[in-house]
Amino acid sequence: QFYGKQTPVHLFWHTFDLALTRFSGKKAPEIAGMDAVSKEAYSHEVISFGMWFGDDHIPEPAFYSYTYPEPKTLTQKKLLPEQAYWDKINSGNVAILKYHDLMGENHPREKLLEFFNSAYQAGYESASWNL
Repeated sequence: QFYGKQTPVHLFWHTFDLALTRFSGKKAPEIAGMDAVSKEAYSHEVISFGMWFGDDHIPEPAFYSYTYPEPKTLTQKKLLPEQAYWDKINSGNVAILKYHDLMGENHPREKLLEFFNSAYQAGYESASWNL
């Protein structure tokens, strides 16, 4: 369903995330004070998806997605499956599906795809990506 530039699956070594990022092709507004790596990473609009093993805020493995820059209506969009939710993390909202909730499903692979698709749809509709 997506035709455009995206990364291969990659590892963020500092948080040990496995992620994939899609780009709209449009420049993102520059944020003052961003370090050089972040400035390059967020120079264009992105929707990113991934999995990480948790942190102080969510102390368990979880799947996630975020849209940058974050559209104002992003969190008004419904996420699937039912256990998925929007969470305020750092300076933005992130779609979250906890690993243990996914493993409680009869068809976890399909539910994970449902989660990523719903988060992607929320991002591209809210950001008015031309796809």
